[in-house]
Amino acid sequence: MMILILLILMIAMFMSRKQKVQAQARYWERINEFEAQRKEQILATAIKLERRKTADSSIEKKWQRAS
Repeated sequence: MMILILLILMIAMFMSRKQKVQAQARYWERINEFEAQRKEQILATAIKLERRKTADSSIEKKWQRAS
């Protein structure tokens, strides 16, 4: 009887560890997704700013040529 109880406790312990590992894996997966989204947003913002700079400088060049 005692062996059966120990066996059940060991199985429960292993199952809880497995669930904990799976939860941690999901957590880090989510963190990595958010990190990737953040990097994409930063890159998109940098590209927009660079395009504005390029557009502004080309407009300035046109004004300088015209004057």
